[in-house]
Amino acid sequence: MRKYKVTGMSCAACSARVERAVGALGGVDACSVNLLTATLSVDGSVTESEIKAAVEKAGYGIAESEKKPRGADRSEERRIVRRLILSAAILLPLMYLSMGYTMWGLPLPALLAANPITIAIIQMALAAAVMIINRRFFINGFTGLLRGAPNLDTLVALGSFASFIYSVGVIFTMGDAHADHSALPGLYFESAAMILVLITVGKLLEA
Repeated sequence: MRKYKVTGMSCAACSARVERAVGALGGVDACSVNLLTATLSVDGSVTESEIKAAVEKAGYGIAESEKKPRGADRSEERRIVRRLILSAAILLPLMYLSMGYTMWGLPLPALLAANPITIAIIQMALAAAVMIINRRFFINGFTGLLRGAPNLDTLVALGSFASFIYSVGVIFTMGDAHADHSALPGLYFESAAMILVLITVGKLLEA
């Protein structure tokens, strides 16, 4: 049985799609995908080029088989750690503004506390920064959706994006800089950022 390293998979829907695509090829006697190790096992007379073409048509890739330097397999883990640390550092002040101040009444500078529009815009900027850092979810998610193969990244991207866009709409209903603070609990910028950070934690554990 031949084994191949598949790139781009993020959830069980991805592995199932790859398995169906390769399993449908003529000459395939058995086919299975292990999501945890991102490997595709194929038994049969089908050629490697046919397998690669089927995987790519499904929206994924086959990694090159040459020997990698020792420790190269941990590079993805290091990238996720950097993303997580930076995202969490931005999420903390966002949570303070959205929940600490709005829900629990924690103090803010008088000038900022008197301007709910400013608070909302700062929340928007912080959430946007987290979304940019974790843009991979949006690229993979919306690409999968356009291909007709939605996956876990699609759900994460849609949830985060919907929270962000809804909250931007709320800002436009708040009026001038001295608008009523009652609109602030209706913002969900922290949700847009938090889901990305939580899923990144999961990705790190997975890696």
